Amino acid sequence: MDAVALASYIFNKLKKLEEGHVEFLTGGNIKTMEDYKFVMGELSMLRTLRAELKEALQFEGETDE
Repeated sequence: MDAVALASYIFNKLKKLEEGHVEFLTGGNIKTMEDYKFVMGELSMLRTLRAELKEALQFEGETDE
């Protein structure tokens, strides 16, 4: 597996995790403010990781040209 394929795999896994967190939030599963803050923190981290990975993949594509 080359680096781009690995990064794409990780990107998709992060997306699925993010979708799971959003479903958890919108499904009425939050019972306390602590739960809300925890899930929002994880969601923020997942989105940041996906954005950084996306930027790295775009940068990789630019260097090939």
